[in-house]
Amino acid sequence: MKFFFVLFLVPSLLYAQNSKTFKIIGNSSFYNNQNLFIQAGVFPDTYKYNDFNFENDKVGTSNNPYKLVQVQNKQFTINGFQKYPHPFSVSYYDAEKNMGNNSNFFFIDGDTENIEINDLSINRNLGNQLNSKSNKEYRYLKKLYSNSVDTLSGIIHNLKAKQKIMQKYITQNPNSYVALWDMVIDYAINKIYKNDYDKKSLLKNAQLLSPKIKKTNTYQALVKNINQDLALGINKKLPNASLALENDINTIVKKNQFTLIDFWFSFCKPCIAQLPSLKKTYDLYHDKHFEIIAISVDQKADEGNWQKIINKFNLE
Repeated sequence: MKFFFVLFLVPSLLYAQNSKTFKIIGNSSFYNNQNLFIQAGVFPDTYKYNDFNFENDKVGTSNNPYKLVQVQNKQFTINGFQKYPHPFSVSYYDAEKNMGNNSNFFFIDGDTENIEINDLSINRNLGNQLNSKSNKEYRYLKKLYSNSVDTLSGIIHNLKAKQKIMQKYITQNPNSYVALWDMVIDYAINKIYKNDYDKKSLLKNAQLLSPKIKKTNTYQALVKNINQDLALGINKKLPNASLALENDINTIVKKNQFTLIDFWFSFCKPCIAQLPSLKKTYDLYHDKHFEIIAISVDQKADEGNWQKIINKFNLE
């Protein structure tokens, strides 16, 4: 079973003309001769939140919102284009310890920004160094809701209080890309919204933003993400979908007493690890009206690997 996401390309020259160029110069003695990941926006980009490209990336795809860079001579440079400010972060993965550390988010505008990266396990606040307009706004916004959020861990201990502060801030600053991204960071990246009431409150705050902001990929992806999550909540009616089979989902569900719908992809190690268990359960209970619908979210380029997994585990 395969779902494909079709991404349309636009000419890189046209994209660059409508975007602001940026350059990040990173300085790091601590990570010299090591690899660092630079991430912008949301990853993975299921809902196409992002509207930027790193230099030499395929324009318009934005399906790889991170770049691997090597620190050489204590420095690295990365260039790109963005239509409006995006949040960035830097992370390091230690393969020997099988653990990683990442910076807090920071914002850049156009032009050139310099960042100093020391041990990320000790200092995550790279944004304290930057004086871009959007980053100054982000620091100010975080101070406004600092009584509701742990300043070190970023854990929100009073979500309702933060939402009230955000409501007031957005009402006064409806053209704020930073306010938009702050909501996206909470919802799509940190995934702190667990119940429908909070999701609806977030949606109301987002709808206070200006028509200009509402035209962005980021806003439209956030609203789509929230609405789909509300529709797919516990005790909600299962939405129907046509499958590459002779039946659709609801037809299959009605035929069986129990149906498990499993979303997976062929490079997901935890997904693959549970396939033998799922197959065993299927073999035991299928004749007792139990069915499994396994929906892969692999991209078309990975179809060969997807088919290998299907054959390896003899999945029906």
